[in-house]
Amino acid sequence: MAGRRPNPNKRSQILRAATDVFSAREFHTVPVEDVATAAGVGKGTLYLYFPTKEQLFYATILEALDVLLVEVGAAIRGRTGEDALRAFARGLVGFFWQRRHLAVLMGRYEHKQREPEGEEWRQRRLRLVAMVRQILQPEARSAGFAAADTVLAAEMLLALIRAAVINQRERDDPERSVTFVVDMFLNGLRGERPAAVRPPARARRAAAGARR
Repeated sequence: MAGRRPNPNKRSQILRAATDVFSAREFHTVPVEDVATAAGVGKGTLYLYFPTKEQLFYATILEALDVLLVEVGAAIRGRTGEDALRAFARGLVGFFWQRRHLAVLMGRYEHKQREPEGEEWRQRRLRLVAMVRQILQPEARSAGFAAADTVLAAEMLLALIRAAVINQRERDDPERSVTFVVDMFLNGLRGERPAAVRPPARARRAAAGARR
């Protein structure tokens, strides 16, 4: 960017617009001009910050993940066990609840992590997995879980969280989703039914009466 100083606010403005545009349409169908228009800048200005559309895409993802890692790391600091697990889930759900389009974007192009350009994205995601593994480690060790088992468990939790965010409805309560996700993760369908989906007491009494 010879002769011009980078403007962090302008860069963030472009990244916010890119998130909206890339979330609404397939990546390969989006002209850079559309992102520039959405950001309120000229195409030349956009190219000063992001020389290619690929670089713009990855920058959008990386900036969001950097913010997420800091927020979730702070949320679980000093917590352990189920308390830490719920704080982790609450952090992710809260972050993406107002950024559903970003969650859709990341899910749609998750395969790009396997490309050379996606290495930084992959490393950041591995840090999220590592956070979950650290929370699960004490119980996993006592239960005799292998390292691969804790990785799989962490991936399962992340998948549950993503499903809760992507399938949210306008009237849904994010805290209810956190409760459901964590209870489902810990107890499964055959464990104690999560409080978030337990029928009201009146419905339970009616069902019990019908069985008599």
